[in-house]
Amino acid sequence: MSKDKSMDPMTGDTVETDGIYANEAGQEVTLKRGDEFPADLVLGRTTWDLQGFAEEAEIDHDQTELNPMRKRADNRT
Repeated sequence: MSKDKSMDPMTGDTVETDGIYANEAGQEVTLKRGDEFPADLVLGRTTWDLQGFAEEAEIDHDQTELNPMRKRADNRT
């Protein structure tokens, strides 16, 4: 038995974090803080799971922001 007592938000609960949420049927919606979790057309009252943050910055896989630009050697004398 799990000791985790937290529950996913349900239809009608208030959104606490801006993000992209998916319900049990896989429907995804973008919600903002203060919005109300909507009901599903088929399931009615459902739980919602945070899938990702809205306005998420593009991931820099090469970490170019961490690598300083190299100075060019000037061969002119």
